[in-house]
Amino acid sequence: MTSKAYGALFLSPPILEEQKKGDRYLHTMVTDGSSRLRPGMELVLTRWIALSGTAKLAVEKEEELLKRFPETLVREAQHFSDLEEIKETLEIAGRVGTDSGTGEEEKEYYPLGEGGILKALWEIADQAGLGLSAELRKLPIRQETVEITELFDLDPYRMDSKGAVLIGTFHGMELTEELKRAGIPATVIGRVSKGPERILYNQEIKRYIEKSARTEKKENEG
Repeated sequence: MTSKAYGALFLSPPILEEQKKGDRYLHTMVTDGSSRLRPGMELVLTRWIALSGTAKLAVEKEEELLKRFPETLVREAQHFSDLEEIKETLEIAGRVGTDSGTGEEEKEYYPLGEGGILKALWEIADQAGLGLSAELRKLPIRQETVEITELFDLDPYRMDSKGAVLIGTFHGMELTEELKRAGIPATVIGRVSKGPERILYNQEIKRYIEKSARTEKKENEG
């Protein structure tokens, strides 16, 4: 697949604050400009990128897709919208690495949506004034998404990705294991750094994730 330009849009990111109530964690969306991201944190991505964007295409372009792909592939893609619920993901993440006495463990949460993983990587770092590095080959993507985006020459790294959550944590491996035990795929895709650079590696190729004013303008006009 020929990837589109690497970059990310900038909008005020949602921050998730944990509030403990009994033995459950409630996660409330706030936009107070705060960030819990810290240098050295691992970046965990749940589920797959571009799920909701793929589902929408599979519904809207059903007739065309059925002429090119097996019906099972198209139907599976149409049901990706069933994977958009993130409540269980947040509840598990809220427990992992949390001190049982104080109930505290710094994490940063970014639910993906429009703009996809590139937007999420830019915003989660920019909000904290930090850098990060991530590996392209570690970004989880379904084969159905690959096939459909290639057909329509679309960039899956910028597609609507509801259902996936980007999490900054010092307990990346522990978190991925707990999520997988609950049936939620999760992968450590990168790490937070002190410097301002936000980098996406594709083997030996190094690309900078940047705010793209041109793309932002284009989407605003659309």
